[in-house]
Amino acid sequence: MKLAAPNPIELARNYLRQCPPAISGQGGHMATFRMAVALVRRFGLCEADALAAMQDWNRTCQPSWSDAELRHKLTSAAHASSMKTAVCKATRASGARIATPRRPKVEFKPETLARIAAKLPVADFDFVRARSPKCPETQTPATFLQHLYRPGESVIVFDVFKSQGRHVCQCVEQPFDAAVLDHLRNGCCDGVWFLCNPVDGKFHPNPRLGGRRSRRSEESVTAWRYLVVESDEADEKLWLAALVQMPLRIAAIYTSGGRSIHALVRMDANSKADWDAKVATLKPLLTVLGADPAAMTAVRLTRLPGCHRGQDGPPAPKLPPARKRWVDEPLKFAANGDPIWMPDEPPTKPANLWTGGKLQELFYLNPEPDMTPISQQPTRTEIHQKWLAEVRRKNGGICV
Repeated sequence: MKLAAPNPIELARNYLRQCPPAISGQGGHMATFRMAVALVRRFGLCEADALAAMQDWNRTCQPSWSDAELRHKLTSAAHASSMKTAVCKATRASGARIATPRRPKVEFKPETLARIAAKLPVADFDFVRARSPKCPETQTPATFLQHLYRPGESVIVFDVFKSQGRHVCQCVEQPFDAAVLDHLRNGCCDGVWFLCNPVDGKFHPNPRLGGRRSRRSEESVTAWRYLVVESDEADEKLWLAALVQMPLRIAAIYTSGGRSIHALVRMDANSKADWDAKVATLKPLLTVLGADPAAMTAVRLTRLPGCHRGQDGPPAPKLPPARKRWVDEPLKFAANGDPIWMPDEPPTKPANLWTGGKLQELFYLNPEPDMTPISQQPTRTEIHQKWLAEVRRKNGGICV
């Protein structure tokens, strides 16, 4: 036996009988539009059939809608690309507030950090230092930057945080002057920073600061290469143990001279928007483990390793008592009484008179990192032993 297909108009009328009427002042506009959307999108009625189906329901509304008003709502519902879009457009048109679900706020969870760190209890600064492809103990502030940036790129170095930078350092091909920034190692009371992404070194109007010219804003950035990840909340040892287990392209790990550890993560984004999108995928996980989400910005200052922070200045020099001395007075005389003119003593390098403070210390430097966690990388000693064994094998057990 063949059953007769249900009539869409009757199905729509049955649906409308179960719907409450539209009442002015109580969301009547939205209620009527939702009915129109349902008839057009769900039941597939044309405008004439939908209008006929709405007549009985319309009589219960307070006040009832005119046919022209109902046709307008049906036309708007038919032209919407989807039911969701139709409802959103109607909500905006009515001036009502659209309720959007809020994502739960991501916060630091010390228990999660402790659980991950417990998987690698041996991770400490010596553990990280041994796996650094570049020996961190031999790096100067200048060589650190030269390894991380390409020839022709410029990096701004700061000794005053809220400034336009003390130096714009241009990276060059080897050989380069490893001591060019050594004058910043001591004497900068608040420490030394550098802008994590390379710049052109020029001043540009910053629209976010009313057009004020700046050489440390995103308008000056030439490559969106790095992300700075740091934590002021997490326990230092636990944070380091978790950091070395992450599958991130970590190029450097160093201390701030305070209580935080900074990690420079390679992103290689094509644009600021691309950088933002890539960082957005990492931010929830890193925040749960203790990373500071406010520090994850594309234009970020971070500590320059090899420089001291919080040092005490040199004492005031003690001047000898003034005495009269002839300019041509000889210092020594020979046995016969002839004067002996002594040559000037060669100048000596002045001693470092700055004391105390803490070193912004480098522990890991890898200019070309991959996604292999640091904890899974071989030590420099293991790499050397493997190379030595290969040399001996090729030379019949003799190392020349």
